[in-house]
Amino acid sequence: EPDEFLQRLNFGAAADIKENKPLSTKDKGWNCLINFFCHFVFDPFSDIYYYWLSIISLAVLYNFIIIPARVSFNELERGSFFTTWMIIDILADVLYVLDFFASFRIGFLERGLLVTDTAQLSKKYVKSMAFYIDIFSIIPTQVVYFIPTFANPVFARPAVRIIRLLKGKRIMQFVDRSECVSNFPVLGRLTVLCMAMLMVMHWNACLYYFLSIEIIEKGYADVMDLDSRSNFIYPPSRDMDGHVNKYNSTSMKYAFSLYWSTQTMTTIGEVQQPTEVWEYFYLTFVFLVGVMIFASVVGSIGNVITNLRANRNLFQDRLDNLKEYMGYRKVGKDLSNRIIRWFDYLWAQNHTFEEEDVLKYLPDKLQAEMAIHVHLATLKQVELFQNCESGFLIALVLKLKHQVYSPGDYVCRKGDIGREMFIVKQGMLQVTADDGRALATLSDGSYFGEISLLNVGKNGNRRTANVRSVGYSDLFCLRKEDLLHALNDYPEMREVLKEAARQKLARDAKPQQDEESHENERRISFTNSVELADTLGKRLEDLEKLVLTLAKEIKTTNKSVLTLQKQLTKVYPNSKSSGDSSSSSSDSDS
Repeated sequence: EPDEFLQRLNFGAAADIKENKPLSTKDKGWNCLINFFCHFVFDPFSDIYYYWLSIISLAVLYNFIIIPARVSFNELERGSFFTTWMIIDILADVLYVLDFFASFRIGFLERGLLVTDTAQLSKKYVKSMAFYIDIFSIIPTQVVYFIPTFANPVFARPAVRIIRLLKGKRIMQFVDRSECVSNFPVLGRLTVLCMAMLMVMHWNACLYYFLSIEIIEKGYADVMDLDSRSNFIYPPSRDMDGHVNKYNSTSMKYAFSLYWSTQTMTTIGEVQQPTEVWEYFYLTFVFLVGVMIFASVVGSIGNVITNLRANRNLFQDRLDNLKEYMGYRKVGKDLSNRIIRWFDYLWAQNHTFEEEDVLKYLPDKLQAEMAIHVHLATLKQVELFQNCESGFLIALVLKLKHQVYSPGDYVCRKGDIGREMFIVKQGMLQVTADDGRALATLSDGSYFGEISLLNVGKNGNRRTANVRSVGYSDLFCLRKEDLLHALNDYPEMREVLKEAARQKLARDAKPQQDEESHENERRISFTNSVELADTLGKRLEDLEKLVLTLAKEIKTTNKSVLTLQKQLTKVYPNSKSSGDSSSSSSDSDS
C-alpha cells in the first residue's frame, strides 16, 4: 500500500507507483519473451549491468591467470589438465560471445537522457574501437588444436588465446563500478592493489620459468656438467646420477618461480648473480618494474591506512584542541569530563560527520531526497507537519540541524527567548517545573518550542516551560530565521502552522489548568490557615494586654489599700491593739 506521506512528497517508490494493467493475450508466452529481448537495453548504471560485468570479469580474470601458466608450464597441456582447460575455455568463450552481442544493447546518455533506441545503440557500437577489439577477442582459437603446425612447440596452442586478454577493459569497468557502489571503497582499493601486484608477480614467475626452460635450457641436458650451468635459471630436475629430484614436480616449478619473482620484484633477500648478458638485462628490467610496484604499493597502502583513520584522526584532533583549550582556560574537572563524555558519545554513535559538508556537492533536489530519506520516520510523527505542502516540507527539512545534548542539560528554560524549535529523534527529555518536578516526558517523535517560535499564546516568543535531557538525546533543530525564510515563500503555511500550534497549546493547557486549579486550591487553603493563625495570634495578644492591664489595676488597688490602712492606724492608734486582741481571741475560739 502506498505511503500517503511519502507519496505527497513525490519521492521514492511511492512516486513511481503506476496502475498495473492486465496483460493481453497476445503479450503472453513467446510473444512476450520475444518482445522483451527485442526491446531490452542495458542501463550502464543499473544493478543488472553491474552483475553482468562481474560475470564477464571472472572469465577475463581466468584468462589472465591461466594463459601465461599454460604457455610456460607444458605439463598443464597434457592429460586431465587439457580436458579441464578445454571445458573452461569453451564456457569463457561463450560468455565472451554473449558479451559481444550484449554490447549492442548498452545504453548511453545523450543530453541527460538514456538512449534506448536499439538502432542508434548498434550504430554507435559498430563505429567504436571496442567493436573491432571485441570481434578480434572472440575469434575461435580451438581450431588450432586441429592444425598440425601448432602441435610443436607445445606452448603455441595456448599462446594463441592471448587475444582473449583484449577484454581486460571489462575488469577495469567492473572495478570502477564496484568502487562507486561499494560501502567500503577503501577496502576495495586495497583488494584491487593486492590482486594487481600478485598478477604482475604471477606473470613474471611464468616468464622466468619460460625463459629458463624453453630458451636457455634448450641446449643443455639435465645431467650435463652443472658447473657450466647458470645458477640464475631454474634448477635442473635431475641430479648427477640422473634421478628425478624435487624440482621435477609442477607445483615445485611454479612455487620456486613465484618465490623468485616475489623476491626479485620486492628486492628482499639475495638474488642469484646473473652470468649472461640477457640475464643482466632481464634482471634490470625486473628490478625497475619491482621498484615501481613497491613504490606504488607503499604509497597506496599508506593512503589506504590514512583514509581508514581519516575520520578518527580529524575527530581526535578536535578533541585534542579542545582539551588543550580547557587546560589553558583552567576549566573545572566536572565540566571537562562532561565535554569528553559528550565527544565519546558522538564517536560511539557515528555522529562525527558534518552533514552539510557531505551533502553540499549534491543538487538541491537530491539533498532534499536524502534529507527526506534520513528524517522521514521522524517527520511522519510530527503532527505540526501533517497538513503542510510538500515544497514547504522540503524547504524545512533541508534546514534541520542535528544536535546532541548530554544528561542533565537544559535544552531550553522557561522565560527564555525562543529562537528555534526541536524535534526529538532519539532519547528522552522531561518538561520540568520551576522547582525541578517532572511534569511530562518527551520521547522519539515529540517536538517542542514551536509555541514561542510562532509567537502563539499569551507568552509571545518566550519559552513556556523548562525542558531537560534525561540521557543523551539526539534532536533536530529548526531555527526561527530558517522558518521565516520558508514562510516568505509559502505565506499560506503560516496560518496552518499557527492553527496546529494553537490546537496543541489548547490540549496542553487543559491538564495545566487542572494543575493550576489544584495549586490555587492549595494556595487558598494555605492562605486561610495563615489568616486564621494571624487572627488567633492577634486575639492572644489582646488577651495578654488585658491581663497585664488587670494586673496593673490590682497592684494599684493593693497600694491604695495599704496607704489607707496606714492612714487609719495613725488616726486610731488603739484600734490596732484591740483589733489584735480581738483577732487573738477569735483565733483561740476557733
